[in-house]
Amino acid sequence: KADHRALDVLHQLERRRPALAAGDTAARIEAVRRSCEMKAAIVVRDETEQGDRALLNLGHTFGHALEAATGYAGRLLHGVGVAIGCGLAFDLSARLGHCSQEEPGRVRAHLRAMGMRARLSDVPGELPGVDGLIDLMKQDKKVVGGHMRFVLARGIGQAFVTADVPPEAVRAVLEYGLAGH
Repeated sequence: KADHRALDVLHQLERRRPALAAGDTAARIEAVRRSCEMKAAIVVRDETEQGDRALLNLGHTFGHALEAATGYAGRLLHGVGVAIGCGLAFDLSARLGHCSQEEPGRVRAHLRAMGMRARLSDVPGELPGVDGLIDLMKQDKKVVGGHMRFVLARGIGQAFVTADVPPEAVRAVLEYGLAGH
């Protein structure tokens, strides 16, 4: 089911995007406060990461692989890797028919408007190919029984965890991203 609070927060961020992007301190403080409140509520409900808390890992399976690929040396900050990973998670979700084809673009448009990197092509320097990134993804702590686990989305505020992801879909998303899309 949808988390309408997440959708409401995104709508507020989209409405306040010009002020946020311009550096409006009050707008930024409010955005961070709301985000922290939402995250804290999830953590309190699920301190041991057995349920909803895992949803906070949206973008992390891809993001951690990107961090590893760039050597954890400041070439790609954690938050930037996760932001790019969120776009990839939405790409994968759309490819699998879980969300509309418009959702990945909406996520990336917001990230870009905030001055953030949003695509694989935004990572400075070279990245390993698809096989190299998949190998790094398989080293993630969320791999269970040899199966990569992903947080995917049916839409904004509708994330879910699954290991039922065809490897060819992951490969296709990474190939598309590495081609500059």
